[in-house]
Amino acid sequence: MARLTLAGSASEHIIFCRRGNCLLDFCRVIAMIPALLVGHITGLVLWVSGLLVTSMALTRHTQEAAAEARQALARLERIYLRGLADPGALLTIVAGVGLITTNSHYYLHAPWLHIKLTFVFLLIVLHGIVAIRTKAFATGRIVLKPNEARMLVLATLFLFVSILVATLVGQVYLT
Repeated sequence: MARLTLAGSASEHIIFCRRGNCLLDFCRVIAMIPALLVGHITGLVLWVSGLLVTSMALTRHTQEAAAEARQALARLERIYLRGLADPGALLTIVAGVGLITTNSHYYLHAPWLHIKLTFVFLLIVLHGIVAIRTKAFATGRIVLKPNEARMLVLATLFLFVSILVATLVGQVYLT
């Protein structure tokens, strides 16, 4: 079994690093990738689950007649959106950008990533739509039918599956 050892003095290592070939920096980047992947996947789970439960609560909210129940559902929608979807979106995007910076030459030229980023952009737009419609419905500025709220659930599921397919299948067939 071969072992990697650093030979030479500290000054030789510093000169080597200044030329952009620092093995220690490379090892730090490689060590960050699993943590970034965990953050990226955890963020996506939080983001999508937050959008799903918010949309499902909104669907129930559109069917509710009692004022007290409507207020409770509006509070739940806000909690789900602010407590799950918003932090999940932030974590997903920050970790995703971090992953791209670990090997930007590869990622920025990968066709599957461009497809995935298109679906991520659409998920960001959908997130905004869910947030705006939820707040407007809770304040009585708009009237929503249950089918409109269900479409938000279906759109979230469609974009989630599209992101997974673009990532998993795209990496195999578009690399």
